Amino acid sequence: TSNTAAGKNAVMFTFHKHNPRKRIDLESSFKTTLLTSERIMGRVIVLTATKLALLITSSVLMGYFIGNSKSNTPASNSDGAFVLLVNMKFNSLDLRDKFLKLIEPVCKDVIANESPVGSRGSTKTTLSYQVAISDKNPLMVVVMERYSDKDNGYLTVHRSGSEFLKFREILKGMQEKGEVEISGESYSETRLGFV
Repeated sequence: TSNTAAGKNAVMFTFHKHNPRKRIDLESSFKTTLLTSERIMGRVIVLTATKLALLITSSVLMGYFIGNSKSNTPASNSDGAFVLLVNMKFNSLDLRDKFLKLIEPVCKDVIANESPVGSRGSTKTTLSYQVAISDKNPLMVVVMERYSDKDNGYLTVHRSGSEFLKFREILKGMQEKGEVEISGESYSETRLGFV
């Protein structure tokens, strides 16, 4: 591993095979040759300033092109997936468990008919669909939903699913009886990060 020392013309190298903390300072003139080294299987690689500049330039350019090849749109563009987070707070564990039993057929239907891992006839418009229980309050549940887009993936395909329609009516009844509080928010993914 090479490190630049405090001095203007000194380059610090780690050479010792069994003691990586033992370092040797080398004096070099940056005008003629810049030495860098890496200890690889007992060998030292020495690069001239020109070769080092070429290596750094090509690495930067490669990173730039790889980063831009994924998307020519800014990270804040709304062309990413449509995300829906539905938060629920139940009045009792029995009501929460009732909900979990009700949503299970919906999850299976989504996997089979809407997901990328579904059957051959799957629309592949639901990218993920996951139910999670709070680790701080077992009465709180969130459903994390990701769709290819809002208009087709969510509004047209998912909301017309037969299991979803049955489930939605029962959940609406639970909400009207005051058995569950539901809140949610929708988002458009950026190109930042990964899922």
